[in-house]
Amino acid sequence: MDSVLVITQIVALLCFSVLSVIFIVVLLRLRVLLAALDETLKEFSDKTVPVLENLEAITSRLKAISENIDDQVTAVRDSFSAIRSVADNVLDLERQIQDRVEGPILETLAFVAAVVKGLRTFFARVRA
Repeated sequence: MDSVLVITQIVALLCFSVLSVIFIVVLLRLRVLLAALDETLKEFSDKTVPVLENLEAITSRLKAISENIDDQVTAVRDSFSAIRSVADNVLDLERQIQDRVEGPILETLAFVAAVVKGLRTFFARVRA
């Protein structure tokens, strides 16, 4: 029985040794994999920084452009408001001129029409 126990212990130690070697190999491969991952992350970081800086510059330009557009829209609104005000003033002036001039012109036209009619009647009677 002692020999079976010794053989079992030897087999167990051999299995443990094989498992230890396999574990060491796995750890070495993991180390290589982690080193490659570290290198990839460094490259990614190196390439990401300029992209983020460009993105920041683009964002600031977009903000400036947006503010400029807001200013231009405000200026256009003010211009339209001024044009609308001028148009209203022109319409008011037209109404005022029409109110002041229309009556006397119509009276003058009526007077001229009456004079022409009177002259026609006069000449019609003189000829007849």
